[in-house]
This record gives sequence, structure tokens and C-alpha cells, in this order.
Amino acid sequence: MSKPSAAGASPIQNILLVERFHQTSKGRRFEATSLPGHLIHLVLEGHVRQECNGRFYELRPGSVIWYHEDELVRGVILSAPWTFYSVNFIAPQLPPPGFEARFFPCKKNLIRWFAMLHRAWHFHPGPPAVREWQVHSALLQILADLMTPACQPPPMDPRARLWWKLETLLRKDLSRHATLSAMADLVKRSSATIARSCAYAVGMPPLKRLKQVRMSLARGLVSRSDMSIGEIARQVGYARIHEFSRDYRKHFGKPPSSHRE
Repeated sequence: MSKPSAAGASPIQNILLVERFHQTSKGRRFEATSLPGHLIHLVLEGHVRQECNGRFYELRPGSVIWYHEDELVRGVILSAPWTFYSVNFIAPQLPPPGFEARFFPCKKNLIRWFAMLHRAWHFHPGPPAVREWQVHSALLQILADLMTPACQPPPMDPRARLWWKLETLLRKDLSRHATLSAMADLVKRSSATIARSCAYAVGMPPLKRLKQVRMSLARGLVSRSDMSIGEIARQVGYARIHEFSRDYRKHFGKPPSSHRE
């Protein structure tokens, strides 16, 4: 992570969610996308095996995992109950750790800071300003602790490595038009090689995967931002709102205005 642009300034612009989730269905499989901005989970109990961005993770008590900007997550609950803290926040000047350093398998020392964050967010009886200070203080402590290196890099299928490198580049600007040949030029590999790597990574063709990423980000922005539908359409690569609305409805079964309501 880089330092904030102004010395001593907090990188946190807004905190959107602090919650403690509890699941009891052992064996349940799930597929979800993370929220816009930064999303950090700390596991309290249970065991989940999951995949995100081509990496495979075993999440157990004390594990921390960091997501950024609507990433697709698939997994299965191997041991229940599955309980974890979650914090979602906006920090545009704070780049997330690299994909190889987003998993922290041994951070039980953070439990008290997450508990303090959760308590201040939900139960603080004092003035709103004091609550805000305590919430930000606890989250900043969590971020400071996570600046230490991860214990070990997560495994990755080498056949999928090229695609995840390319998707990382594409996510930096989803507003630009990206054909398969443009993707090939970006990483200096053939279109066929990219297609094979994408199939290994996510089980679908590259353009279909890119549309999935765009729609995932669009849904997060529709439901959690103040941007207009036109602004969202442009940010995820659509020059015409009606084309964006058509694809959004096809993907989610409802137009973007319905999700905003």
C-alpha cells in the first residue's frame, strides 16, 4: 500500500458498512461479488474454502482477506458456524495490496480492533462526532497492522496466471473499449492464448468475463453511489445509456433504476 497523498492525512473517505455475519449452513456453496471500494473480512469461527482472482484460500479463525472493487468470489462452507467481521470503506487514494498479498492467515491480534470498530459503529451512545472518531481510529489501526507482509502467497493455477495479469490491467480503467485483439496487444500474447488462460481462470471467454466484471461494478455503483445512471454507464465502458440498461437488465433481470430504488 502507498502512503496517503498528504502527510498525516487519513486515506479513508467514507465508511459504508461494519457488520458481523453468521452462517450456519455447513456444505453450502456460494457465489458473490464484493462491494465497491475496499472490503476486509476477519474470520472468527468456521472454515471456508474459496477462490477469488484465481487464488485459492483456506479461511479459518484469525484469517483476514482484503477485496477491492466488486471481485467475484466462489466458495464452500466446510465447517459451521461461519462467523466473520466485515468492513466496507471508500479510500480512493489507497491502492489495495497486490493480489499476492491480500490474504493474511494469522491475524488473530486484530480481533479486538474489529470488535471495537463494530461496537463503535453499532452501539456508541455518545455524540456522532465521537462515534466517527472511534470508528475511523479502529479502522486505521487495522490498516496499519495489515501493512505488514502476508504470511505466505496463495497458490494459483499457472495456466490462469496470464488472464489474472490481464484482468488486473483491464480493471484499472473499465471505461475503455477492449476487444480481444486489444487485450492481446496489451500483454503481447495471442488471442488464442488469452482465451485459453481465461477459460482456465473463470471457465468462460474473455469478453464474457469482462462484461461480468463491468456489470458487477455497475451494480455496486447503482446501489451504493450517488452517480447518475449515465455516469455509471460511462465508467463501465458504455457510450449509450440504453445499451447499458439493456445489458444490465439481461444480466440481473431488472433495469438499473429498479436496483437504485
